Amino acid sequence: MKYGICYCYWNKDWEGTDYPKFIERARKCGFDGLEIFYGRLFTMPKTEMEEIKAACKANDVELYISGGFGRDMDISQPDEAQRKAAVQKCLTLVDAMGNVGAHNFSGINYGAWCNFDLPDNKELLFAQSAKSLREIGKVAADIDLSWNLEVVNRFESCMLNIAAEARKLVDMVDHPNINILLDIFHGMIEEDDLCEAIRIAGDKLGHYHMGSNNRRPPCPGFLPWQGVCDTLTEIGYNRCISFEPLVRTGGTVALGGGNVWRPMLPENVDDRMLDEGIMASLAFIKGMFQK
Repeated sequence: MKYGICYCYWNKDWEGTDYPKFIERARKCGFDGLEIFYGRLFTMPKTEMEEIKAACKANDVELYISGGFGRDMDISQPDEAQRKAAVQKCLTLVDAMGNVGAHNFSGINYGAWCNFDLPDNKELLFAQSAKSLREIGKVAADIDLSWNLEVVNRFESCMLNIAAEARKLVDMVDHPNINILLDIFHGMIEEDDLCEAIRIAGDKLGHYHMGSNNRRPPCPGFLPWQGVCDTLTEIGYNRCISFEPLVRTGGTVALGGGNVWRPMLPENVDDRMLDEGIMASLAFIKGMFQK
C-alpha cells in the first residue's frame, strides 16, 4: 500500500510553482506520493517538469494528478465535434502527464464538474463518455497511466454518484487503464454502505481518497475507518490511499470548488503543527491495517 497527500493541504490554492519543495516535505512526513492539480501541466515549462521528476526520484515519491474538467474538456457532451475536441485536449493532457512522470490521474475526468445540463439523459452521457474513454485509454496505456473516474456527490455531478454507476461506466469502456476513484467523503453522502462500494469497484479501484466528514485529515470519529481498511485489504487493494484535506480559506481551494467557508485549522497554526497533524493522521490509518 502507498499513501499520498494532496498539495492543497499545505497551500490555499490548488496549484503552485514549488512542487519539488512539497515532494520533499511529503516524504519527510512519511508519504509515498504528492497529488497535484492538472491545470498547469498544459503550460508547464520542460525545465520545471524535469525538476519535479528529479525531486520525485531523489525522494522516492510518486506524483499523482487530479482535478475536475470544465466544459471545454467535457468528453460526455452530445455534440460530436465538441466531444472530439475535448478528447484531443485530454490526449494532450496525457502526453503532459507522461512528460512529468505521472502514472495516476483521478477526478471528474469523464464529464464536466458541476454540469447538470442533461440529468435526465444519463444513458446518452454514459455512451458519449465511454466512447471518449476508449480513445483515451489506448493512449494512457502507452505511458502506463491509470485514468480513474471519481465518484462524487450529487452537488458536483449528475453522472457518477455511487460506485455502481462508476462500475457500469468502466465496464462499458472495458479498458485496463480506465479505472475508478472512490472518495470516502463523497461516499459518506451517497452510498448506503462504504464497504460495499469498495467491493463493487473491486479490481477496477485505481485510487482511494480519504478525509474526515468535514474534510479535515482522517481522524477518529463516526466514519467506519476500520471497516473501510479491512475491505480494501479484502479486495487486495495495493495502490494508493491519498489524503485530500480541504481546510484552507481564502484561496482557489476554498473559492474554486472546495467550499471552505470557516477556519478548519487551529488558530496560529504553523508548519510544524501542520506536519505533526498529518503524520498523526497517517499513523492512525496505517494502524487500521495492522489490526
